[in-house]
Amino acid sequence: MNKVDERLEWLHTHSRASASHRRGEYVSLPAGCGFGGGKLCPSNYANTPHNARLIQQVLDDPSVQRVARFVDNGLAMFFPALHRFLSNLLDKILADNPDIRRMFEGCCYGACHFNLHNAATRQHEDFFNVLFSMCAVYASGQYDHTRAGHFVAWSLGLVTQFPPGTVIFIPSAPVTHSNIPIAAHERRSSIAFFMSSGLGRWYQNGYMSDKDFKAQASSKQLQAWKDQRSRLWEVGLELLQC
Repeated sequence: MNKVDERLEWLHTHSRASASHRRGEYVSLPAGCGFGGGKLCPSNYANTPHNARLIQQVLDDPSVQRVARFVDNGLAMFFPALHRFLSNLLDKILADNPDIRRMFEGCCYGACHFNLHNAATRQHEDFFNVLFSMCAVYASGQYDHTRAGHFVAWSLGLVTQFPPGTVIFIPSAPVTHSNIPIAAHERRSSIAFFMSSGLGRWYQNGYMSDKDFKAQASSKQLQAWKDQRSRLWEVGLELLQC
């Protein structure tokens, strides 16, 4: 746990990035792959050349790799069907596009955010993530978890302590959530693992965007596509069964 904390603090010290965005006032750096936001096809998330080199060193760190496998094993234990779904989706995406680099070996998540040093999020939903997927958040740092750093799931009416070295699984797309800020002399980082919903749409469309699929689909195919989208919540409920 200390090695992960040290590596994330190192990333915070040496990276060059804005500390203000819609989730809060802290540095957050993406890694892994996704689709959406103007991309023409799935690809690795973009970082500056300077930050990209640092992020790759973090991804290659054995202690961080162990966290990724720990998260993967946790999802497989509590949500085995969802774990199989995410693993299969990531494998299909990577096989279709060899230019995409796998973020972590032995981990079903396609991407993560490194939230650094004083990470306390505002109330938000991660609406670009797979709607029914459980995102995983690993907490790191040195803070009094009984007084600060709590995880708040606003739309579920839940507040829980979130000690360093622990993981929370949360459906981050539909559930409004945030963190209680830490004290000024403390530090808190996290690694938030997720799967982009755009990757699921790309795969279900036969490796193309919604726009391209609808442009070439017959009326019968388009109706089947709409029917399938309207039943996604049923698919999600099945995958979340233990």
